[in-house]
Amino acid sequence: MQTRLHPTDARRHSFTLIEVVVAMGIMMVVAGLLGSASVMFYNAYARSQRHAAWLQEYMAIDRIWDKSVRNMIPFRWTDPDGAERFIFEGKSNEMLCSTIRRAYGNDPGALMFLRIKLEDGQLIAEYSFYPRPQWVEADEGYEMTREVLAEKISAISFQYAEAVSDSESEEELEWVEEWVEEEHAAIPLAVRIKVEWEDGTVEYWLRRVAGASGHTTFGVRDVLNTSTENE
Repeated sequence: MQTRLHPTDARRHSFTLIEVVVAMGIMMVVAGLLGSASVMFYNAYARSQRHAAWLQEYMAIDRIWDKSVRNMIPFRWTDPDGAERFIFEGKSNEMLCSTIRRAYGNDPGALMFLRIKLEDGQLIAEYSFYPRPQWVEADEGYEMTREVLAEKISAISFQYAEAVSDSESEEELEWVEEWVEEEHAAIPLAVRIKVEWEDGTVEYWLRRVAGASGHTTFGVRDVLNTSTENE
């Protein structure tokens, strides 16, 4: 026996144009919400990754300044002419210094020689456990360890502190961008670096040097600095 649907029953099992349009609209809204949520999640993840990378670089630079620059010492070495000179070179965009560190069982010693410079957009730290004075070329066979502290760096600049006095009773710090060895009795009292990233971020690091004070360097410092004239 064949059953026939009543016309009203057929209309109940079909969708009207309005219902289709409403359903499509709801689907579009849901898709838009999902897309917006995905974009927001991706942007938040990308920001967190950039922040984590920047924080890692920040901590690497801070570690060098806290453990190495702060422990800088006035270590002397004999140059080819027989004169004893400090292993220290202070330029506006590069620095070489002698520092002390914690020594362990198989280490060659507690002395470490550090050079910090900018190379191909990277802030580089070069370490050597043997004296590597500034009058020796870098390619003369000295073993060293290289560490990339930060990347995408556009510029760095150093400043070095020296004690100066314009009278017998007043003394203050003077910051210079180039440390001319002949003009100073020893190494700087403090070192400051300015690091500029390619995205425009700028940060400063400053540490007082452990092995020098305004009047002595390990108790045997010569008279520090000559008096300056007021202009």
